[in-house]
Amino acid sequence: MVRQVRRISRPLTPAAKKRLRRERQQIAEELPELAQRDQLRKEAREEATLSGELRRAVHASDLTLNDIAANVGINLLLLDDFLAGERTLRSDVMDRLAQVLGYEFSRAEK
Repeated sequence: MVRQVRRISRPLTPAAKKRLRRERQQIAEELPELAQRDQLRKEAREEATLSGELRRAVHASDLTLNDIAANVGINLLLLDDFLAGERTLRSDVMDRLAQVLGYEFSRAEK
């Protein structure tokens, strides 16, 4: 049996209209910064570096960013700044991040 979605509509109250205008204005103000940050994330993800590889793995992971940050033992904002290329991570944090993402390291034979 397929359920039909019922939409209930009603006129907005003046207070609701005011809140909606305020929220739309806030979105319009934040949008350029969010778009710029998204562009930074895309550029950082494409880096041909270990950091770029880790960023790609984070984006490909089934884990949420909250779960990744918690498992690595870092603040979500630090992880977000790393993904945007605005911060680097200490080597021990990169090691834990790689481990959480399923990477295994071995010494290359010479």
